[in-house]
Amino acid sequence: MGSEDIDLGLGSIWNAWFEFHKGKRMSMAMHEFQYNLEANLMQLHQDLVNGTYEHGPYRSFVVCDNKRREISVSSVRDRVVHRLLYDYLVPIWDKTFVYDAWSCRKGKGLLAAIERTQQFLKTYPRAYVWRADIKKFFDTINHDVLVKLLARRTKAPQAMQLAKTAIKSFTIGSESWGGVLLECP
Repeated sequence: MGSEDIDLGLGSIWNAWFEFHKGKRMSMAMHEFQYNLEANLMQLHQDLVNGTYEHGPYRSFVVCDNKRREISVSSVRDRVVHRLLYDYLVPIWDKTFVYDAWSCRKGKGLLAAIERTQQFLKTYPRAYVWRADIKKFFDTINHDVLVKLLARRTKAPQAMQLAKTAIKSFTIGSESWGGVLLECP
């Protein structure tokens, strides 16, 4: 149950990069990181192994699609670490989630959720479907409680330290946000 520590080897870091990078639109930040990819991943490896890794600041902006959304994005380097942590935590935690939780799970994207819903509606034609998205959910989570919950199943010290670093890196409020507010049509 999560006793083996997270693999901070170069191979795992490269895999985390490729998994993170897959299917992403190439932003300027991605181009810059990839331009010196080998040096960037080697430095990240050294920082993780030496215990000197620090999470950087977030870049914030506003998106106006169906509604106005404030988005905060970590640096590419930090998102590679997030992916490394995600790959470590998924085998420990995924089996504890209810079957019909569909977000950010292997084989459980939007299309799979729609197909499952269609199956239910065929079986139960008078049923109702409720789709929910909790606004600013992560912004409202008590970080200390989240860390304690993670520690229940994640016994590996380096993995827990990385998780704490990632969780504590995000704060809300005008001092940490630094984004530009836009009016949406």
